[in-house]
Amino acid sequence: MQFYDILFTLDSDGRFQNVAWGNEESEELYHLLFDSWVSRRRKASSVFPLPDGADSGSFLWDKDTFFFRILPAPDNQTYLFLAREDLSPYLFARALDQVSEGVQIYDKNACVVYFNKVTRQISYIPSGVDPRGRHLLDLYNLDENISTTMTALRTRSPVINRVDHFKTSDDTPIATANTSYPILRGGELLGTVSFDQTEEIVRKNIKRLEETLRALQTYDSRAPQVTFSGYTFDNVIGHSPKLREIVAIARKVAPQDSSILLVGETGTGKEIFAQSIHQASSRRGKKFLAINCAAIPETLIESLLFGTQKGSFTGSENKAGYFEEASGGTLFLDELNSMSLGMQSKILRVIQENSFRRVGGSKDLKLDVRIISSCNQDPFRSIADNQFRRDLFYRLSTVMLELPPLREHLEDLEELVQYHLNATAYQYVHAITAVDPQVYAILRAYNWPGNVRELFHVLDYAQNVADSDTMRPEHLPSYLLKHRAAAPVPAAASAPPAIDFSTATLQSLLDDYEHQILLQALEHCGYNISRTAETLGILRQSLQYRIRKYGIVL
Repeated sequence: MQFYDILFTLDSDGRFQNVAWGNEESEELYHLLFDSWVSRRRKASSVFPLPDGADSGSFLWDKDTFFFRILPAPDNQTYLFLAREDLSPYLFARALDQVSEGVQIYDKNACVVYFNKVTRQISYIPSGVDPRGRHLLDLYNLDENISTTMTALRTRSPVINRVDHFKTSDDTPIATANTSYPILRGGELLGTVSFDQTEEIVRKNIKRLEETLRALQTYDSRAPQVTFSGYTFDNVIGHSPKLREIVAIARKVAPQDSSILLVGETGTGKEIFAQSIHQASSRRGKKFLAINCAAIPETLIESLLFGTQKGSFTGSENKAGYFEEASGGTLFLDELNSMSLGMQSKILRVIQENSFRRVGGSKDLKLDVRIISSCNQDPFRSIADNQFRRDLFYRLSTVMLELPPLREHLEDLEELVQYHLNATAYQYVHAITAVDPQVYAILRAYNWPGNVRELFHVLDYAQNVADSDTMRPEHLPSYLLKHRAAAPVPAAASAPPAIDFSTATLQSLLDDYEHQILLQALEHCGYNISRTAETLGILRQSLQYRIRKYGIVL
């Protein structure tokens, strides 16, 4: 690290007078800001958290650690030297800790510069002991004439796979296979790096390499050979009655040209259904285009949908929009309820008039697109909250399909797990082929706010960390294990509290109980009225009556 990256000259009041740069990187990062401080004569203490009275130290600014030194200068001035923390040594050290064999780095005098984690384990060096600066012969009882490291330093040549038998400073015998390379710069010897392996490490490496070799040799036979051309209903995994009922309805309406609204939480598979409906329709030979209404800025979404006419604004060009590109096919408006009401009104006008114009254009273009849209929350609640235009909702919801969240069809959990593990097994050396029953118990106890998408992410995590062909609880993300640990333990059965019948009637007790059940059911179903009514086995109108009766605020 240089003596300084940035040098400020301060006047007698501690205000910035000028700035000098120690390297181009710092100047590129900060010159505009720091030059403005100099021109405005700001006080250093007003922008940097310098410790009071200290002439050196460090502070945190702009998410970086800066080391500082304050020195007096002529004419009642002060120099403020700043140097950004250099993280390179830390990154290199942590990277070498991931190496499966021991790594030892010595300087030209055979004094320790760095030992990685495996070397410390091989040599029984306690975590609190720092070997840096100690001579190799002070750490190990061995003959320097046969030492791999000493030989490489003495001969300035590599020593490959020499077996050493030696003792640590506490007389613990060790046998390792060592390889050492001298490190030279311009002919000058700087030091050496040695790689050490014990018999145990070699056996582990052989096993790992054999598994990796098998995975590479069988990759072509395990990898899917087909080119993905869009989802179909065959990609809907699960056989629960609730899911199969939705699939059956979607198959029936797919050949029609009716607009469809898909309602479901994030990760329930709305785009899979949208593509499947397109593939099962008469429009399957044309384009399927999707736009995420929540991810596109309001200033761009109009030009993306309608296209632009050259000259309509600076930099504009003749470009077709999604309505035009998808002509004859299907347009999927994902999370439509996230679109502004103003944009919703423009889409409503297009549907009503069956035509549209490019932004800045004067020519009417015929609309020939089947629109499938989605909503990630109850559309009736979105309408009540003034987030979804009622008239647009009725235009786009000729058929409304409510996709169940994963927690409502957990009977499909095992099938989903096996499907994803089988589909992605070719990507991993340790392909998971079995799942511990405890894992399924943990997965079933979780609420899955991210639904199937979150489940697949959890399985991908497990496949990345698994060291065998069986998924065990320790292979799951920590938040799932914490959720299991935090789950309430059922209390022992006890007698119900005594009832004061002088103030309570049977009807009031039943009303209180019904009120609590309604609150729990609404929360369980995400305050979706239709889903809550179905869960409770009552009509939607009956549920709405009870909500009004008990003054429940949604």
